[in-house]
Amino acid sequence: MKTSAYEECYQQVVAIWRDEGGETLDPIALMATITSILANRFDHYFWTGFYRMVGGRLVVGPYMGTVGCLQIEIGRGVCGTAAAEKRTVIVSDVSRFPGHIACDPNSKSEIVVPVFGPGRALIAVLDVDSDRIDAFDEEDRAGLEKIVSLFSTE
Repeated sequence: MKTSAYEECYQQVVAIWRDEGGETLDPIALMATITSILANRFDHYFWTGFYRMVGGRLVVGPYMGTVGCLQIEIGRGVCGTAAAEKRTVIVSDVSRFPGHIACDPNSKSEIVVPVFGPGRALIAVLDVDSDRIDAFDEEDRAGLEKIVSLFSTE
């Protein structure tokens, strides 16, 4: 069921992306669109948004949810770990993740997906938190990775 929901989201993002200029679309506009589509589609999403690479650290970008951390150092927390390792990180229980940054105590599980621009440069991470334990799995990883692949179109 989640796989088809992610495919619907992907198709919706692609349609908007193409109509609005495709590769010429400002990446922050695309991030805002993806955030809105995902946050409104999945009821297990508590916080949805991007942290952009700015000056060697992650800085909060478009998001929906409670107030998030404004900046995160590379290698710190789930977002910083995903950025440093350039891989998707799924955490079933954030209280068990060493160095987890608790921006909101209601967050129980998290998935963070690196976002690569042209030439595979890391430009951001997509961060999704849930107020449920063990909310994310390989279906979420595959669906989110496919959606953020739009940023690497050259």
